Amino acid sequence: MSPAVEPSEGAAHDLVGEAFPEQFDWERLVRSYPIPALLLAAAGGFVLGRSRGNAVIAALGAFAASQVADEVHRVLGEDVLAPE
Repeated sequence: MSPAVEPSEGAAHDLVGEAFPEQFDWERLVRSYPIPALLLAAAGGFVLGRSRGNAVIAALGAFAASQVADEVHRVLGEDVLAPE
């Protein structure tokens, strides 16, 4: 059995960090106002889903397939899955 995969905050943290100016402390605001932050994220997700839903689903599907393939390669080894 493979060890549990630990979630990483790196990509999401970097993406949000790049969206705001350096001096803007968004983490403090989210900790101080969690409900409004959650509502704002939900509203943004809804708008994004309505306007770019198919592209988002395609990107998430490709990402999930890539992660599954990487995990299978890691568990089974490259030699088992290498094309002949």
